[in-house]
Amino acid sequence: MLRQLVLILVATVAVAGCTTTTTGGGPAADPKEAVRTRVAAGLQYLQMGDPSEARRHFSRALSIDDDSAAAHNAMALLYNYERDAEKEEYHYRKALSADGDYAPALNNYGTLLYTQRRYEEALRKFERAANDPNYEGRASAFSNMGQSYAALDRPGDAKDAFIRALRLNGRSTHATLQLAKLYHEEGRHQMGWDYYKQYERRIGRQSAEGLWTGIQLAAALGLQDQQSSYELALQNLYPGTREHKLWQEWRSAQEGRQ
Repeated sequence: MLRQLVLILVATVAVAGCTTTTTGGGPAADPKEAVRTRVAAGLQYLQMGDPSEARRHFSRALSIDDDSAAAHNAMALLYNYERDAEKEEYHYRKALSADGDYAPALNNYGTLLYTQRRYEEALRKFERAANDPNYEGRASAFSNMGQSYAALDRPGDAKDAFIRALRLNGRSTHATLQLAKLYHEEGRHQMGWDYYKQYERRIGRQSAEGLWTGIQLAAALGLQDQQSSYELALQNLYPGTREHKLWQEWRSAQEGRQ
């Protein structure tokens, strides 16, 4: 469940050359543009799996402007990559100290808090990010809100958040699968099946969670062929996973009732 939260790793600015301003001593780099360029370049290196080069760019950005929310958010993402939660949180806090409304840091910080099971704190961060109309990652923030509500046992609020996520990004497989699960859990199996089939059409290879959800929904609706197909896929693709173990326990219980 934790792994499915959406962490925004992509720069929202393009890599470009620094613009210049004219001073008495000649042209000089615009500090804000220099920071943006360094952050964007560093994020590209991070996505390519080169944390050393990413750190060089992020450090340079912070040396230009240590009060840059974007640069601190980027450095936090580097520490997320390196699995250093303490330093990751430090830089999210620095980002939000510089700009308390910086939505990318709010969303990413919320993801860290969620993985630490600090669900209420995470939810507050996601809400603020999702309610920023200028934030390009609003769909992910709403999806993360839904995950937090589900963890807090608030399924109604979770459904509302996932539906909002789908309105903003109609191809979100994560939100679609979570809605399938939520409707199944409340006994509205046909509605859950409809969402599940949307998920199945959009995804390439299903996750263990997706197949386990499909098994449960197919069984609830008496769709034996589909159920058998999903069970075979779960056994072959994801042996030993949590979902595989849950299916084995469920299967044993079903056979015990016969």
